[in-house]
Amino acid sequence: MKENDHENLDTEEIAVAAYNKIDALLDLLIKKGIITEEEFDEAEEALWEELEGEEDDDEDEEED
Repeated sequence: MKENDHENLDTEEIAVAAYNKIDALLDLLIKKGIITEEEFDEAEEALWEELEGEEDDDEDEEED
C-alpha cells in the first residue's frame, strides 16, 4: 500500500485492513509456536473484561 492510498480509504476499509493484518500476524505467531490459540483467547477475554470494567467506571462517574 502506498503512503497516500490510506487517504482514500473510509473508516470501514481501514478497520478491515487492520483486522486482516492482525489475523495474519496471529496465524503466524500460532504456526511458529510463539503463542497458542488458547493463550490468545485468554488474553482477548481479559482485554474485553478490562474494557467492560472501564465502561462501568465511566458510567459510575457520570452518575456522580
